[in-house]
Amino acid sequence: MKHFFLFIAAVFCTCFCTAQNASDTLTFAYISDTHVGSGTGADDLEKCVADMVTLPQIQFVIHAGDVTEFGADTELALAKSIMDRLRVPYYIVPGNHDVKWSESGGNTFNRLWGKSIFTFDAGGIRFIGTDSGPNMRMGMAQVPRESLVWLDSLVKTTPKDMPIIYVAHNPMEKSLSNWDHVADILKQGDIGLPMGGHWHTNNFKNYDGIPAIIGRSSLSATPKFGGPGYNIVKINTRTGDVALYNRQAGGATAEKPWVSFNFSDADRKAPQSRPDYSINDEYKNIEVLWQIQDTGDIGSGFAYDGIRVFYATAPGIIKAVNAKDGKPLWEYKTGGRIYSFPYYASGRVVCASTDGSVYCLEAKTGKVAWEYKTEKGIVACPLVHEGAVYIGSSCGKFYAIDFKTGKEKWTYDGIKGFIEARPCADKEKVYIGSWGNEFYAFNLKDGSLAWKWQNGGSRMLSAAANFPVEGYGKIFITTPERATRALDKNTGAEIWFSKDPNGRESQGISLDKKTLYVKTMLTNELVGIDTQIDSCRIDWRCKLPNDADMDLAPAEILSNKNAIFVPSSVGKIYAVAADGSHVIWARKLSNTVINHILPLSEDTVVASTMDGIVVCIKYTR
Repeated sequence: MKHFFLFIAAVFCTCFCTAQNASDTLTFAYISDTHVGSGTGADDLEKCVADMVTLPQIQFVIHAGDVTEFGADTELALAKSIMDRLRVPYYIVPGNHDVKWSESGGNTFNRLWGKSIFTFDAGGIRFIGTDSGPNMRMGMAQVPRESLVWLDSLVKTTPKDMPIIYVAHNPMEKSLSNWDHVADILKQGDIGLPMGGHWHTNNFKNYDGIPAIIGRSSLSATPKFGGPGYNIVKINTRTGDVALYNRQAGGATAEKPWVSFNFSDADRKAPQSRPDYSINDEYKNIEVLWQIQDTGDIGSGFAYDGIRVFYATAPGIIKAVNAKDGKPLWEYKTGGRIYSFPYYASGRVVCASTDGSVYCLEAKTGKVAWEYKTEKGIVACPLVHEGAVYIGSSCGKFYAIDFKTGKEKWTYDGIKGFIEARPCADKEKVYIGSWGNEFYAFNLKDGSLAWKWQNGGSRMLSAAANFPVEGYGKIFITTPERATRALDKNTGAEIWFSKDPNGRESQGISLDKKTLYVKTMLTNELVGIDTQIDSCRIDWRCKLPNDADMDLAPAEILSNKNAIFVPSSVGKIYAVAADGSHVIWARKLSNTVINHILPLSEDTVVASTMDGIVVCIKYTR
C-alpha cells in the first residue's frame, strides 16, 4: 500500500468519511457458517445477533456465507428474520450450502437479500462481496462468471490507492476453482484483505502473496471455541493495521487479537502455482473444432437434433448453435435461472427454469410451442418418453405433461424434498430420486406410486443429484455416501449395495446396458460393473490422469460405440476405451466443473464447463 497513508489523509480532508467513522478505527463484526437449519444453528445465530446489538462500536456486520444448512426456503427466511434484528447495516453473500442444495436455484437468496453480491465503502476502504458456488453442481467452488465480470469492472473503477477488502465464502485457495482469475482481478487494484469462511475456524493465510482471513463458524459445536461466537475486526484507517479478535456471544471479546498484520504485507511477486494445462500437450489425436466462452455460467448439459446443439446458461437463457461451427442460431430467455438439462425429441426442445415453468421450444426457431407453469422453481431435468414430458419440481410434485399439447396428463403430489436430476423410464414405470432421501417409481399410465425406497440416512446422502439408469431388471443409483446400489425395478428391493467403487453420484450405463460406469471420488478411476448379475462385480478399472484430491462432480457418464466420456470437477474430460482398457485422450478445458459431455457422432463430442465454456472436439482413436 505505497500510497495508503496519503490516501487516508486525503479522505479525511475531503470528508469522505462520515461522522460515525471520524476516528482512525473502523470496527465491524465478521460472522460466517451459521448453518441455520442444522442442530443449534438458528439458536447460535440468535445469540450472536443479540450480542452484536449490545456493542455500540460495531459499525456494520459482514456475513461470509453458509447462512443455512440446506439452502431451503424456510431456512433462508428464518436466517433473514434473525439477521434483520441487527441495528446496523449488514452485508451478506451465500456459501456452498446455500446454493448447492437450493430448491430455488439461488432465487430465494436473491429475493430475500436483493442479490448475492455487494459493494460499499467505509473508512476509505472498498468492500466487495461475491457468491462463490458451486451452484447446483457438486465440485469445487467457483465465483460465477457473471459475478467475475462484475468484480472486474468494479475493481477497474476503484481508485488505485483505495484498499479493497474482498469477501467470498470459499477462501481464495485451490478449493475455489477459479481462484487464479479472482486473484488476477484483485491485483489490478489496491487489495488489502480477502475474507472468507467455509473451514469453520480462524486462520490467517497467504494466497498469491496476499494476506487473507478465514473466519470461524458461529456454531457452538465448533471445536476450539466452546460456544457460539464471531470475530470483531478493527482496522486503523490511518496506518493500515488490521487486528481480529474472537468474540464469544454473551461473553467477552478476547483481550489479544488472534492475528494482526498490515495491509502493506501483501507480496504481489509471490504467486501460487497456476492450474496445470500440460495434459493438453500429451494427446495429439484430438482437434478443437470450435469453442464458445459464454457471458454466464453454465450449470446444465446439452441436447442435439443432428444439426443444432442446444444448451442453457445459469442466467436463464436457452440457446441453439450450429453443430458444425458453433455459430449462434437463436436464444430464448426465461424468467429465472436454468440448471435443467434440455431434452430434444421430435423437432422440439424441452427445458425448465427456476421461474417455475417447463418450456417446449421449436428446435428450428426457438419459438415457444407451449409453456407449463408449476407452483415453484424447477432445477430438475426433463425426460421425453412415450409421448410425455416427465419432470419433478421443487414444490413436492412430479409431472407427466403431454409432449404435443403441454397439457397435464397426471401429477404425483407427495415428493419429499426437491428433485434435481433427470428421471429414467421403461415401458411401465418412471424412476427418480429427491433431496428428501427417497427414491420413487411411478406407473406411467396414471402416476400412481409403484414403490418407494428410502436411504435411511441424512438428506445429504439422497439419491438426488445422480441420473438413475436402468438395465436387466435393475435401477442403479450412486449416492453421496459413496455407495452404489442396484434396486429391483418391480419392487424397489435392494439387490446389492457396494462402497467399492467408492463413487459419488457420477455414473452412466453402456449402450447395450451390460456395463454400469461409475467414476470414483478418491482414486480417480472409472470402473465398469456387470449389470447382468445380482451382485456387484467390477470387471475393469481405468486410471484417469486427474490431479484432484477429491473429484466430486455428479455428472452423467455417456458413451458411443468406441469410447466412454468421463467428466471431472477440475475441468478435464476423458475418453476411455469402450472396454475400459485405457484412456484414448484427455483434455483440460477449464479449472471448473464439467457439466456434460455429449457424443454427436462416433468421433465428435461437445462439452461444457461451469464457467461458461462450450467446446466441440473431434478425435481419432
